Amino acid sequence: MLQLTQLRKVYQGKVVLDIPSLLLDPGIFWIQGANGSGKSTLLKIIAGMVPFEGDITFKGSSLRHSPLIYRQHIGWAAAEPLYPPFMTGMDLITLYQRIRKVPQKEIDQLIERFNVGNFIKGQASAYSAGMTKRLSLLLAFMGDPALIILDEPLTTLDTNSFTLISDLILEAWQKKGTSFLMSSHQELDTNLLNAQRVLTVINQSIVL
Repeated sequence: MLQLTQLRKVYQGKVVLDIPSLLLDPGIFWIQGANGSGKSTLLKIIAGMVPFEGDITFKGSSLRHSPLIYRQHIGWAAAEPLYPPFMTGMDLITLYQRIRKVPQKEIDQLIERFNVGNFIKGQASAYSAGMTKRLSLLLAFMGDPALIILDEPLTTLDTNSFTLISDLILEAWQKKGTSFLMSSHQELDTNLLNAQRVLTVINQSIVL
């Protein structure tokens, strides 16, 4: 269960988000809204990436008071991920593996499913946008987080990767009860649409 309490975000004196209270049961949620409505900001806040006023709790842990425990439950993939150009994908996977204590068997399975084995040992500076995106999504799924937050997960992906992501989301929800928060300008897979609820960001607030 994800709970937002008195959440408020201000940029340069302008209120970007103002959500007095929001309670989400486990599930798959698609966040919609016009450009500049605060979708990405909301996802970054819930992922623990940017400061904000108020508090967020998930699985009994407060982002404000127990940030490390809170973040252990969260997987995150940005809309346009950036990684240090000198690092390889394997460097990043190994780092996440140590932090999240992920078994090597799971790593091998994810590398195969995301089809990154042919470039993962090269430096990030040589990756295309699609390669970088697949790596970011792989990292978000590592360690079986209870909540995975995906900002524009389908951008820069080919058709095969598009289908893979949809299948992985449904599989994680149906088999493990993993919750998802996503934003997307692209139409989601029909099966995925049938399994999710829509949240709309309007005038700095959320409408269910």
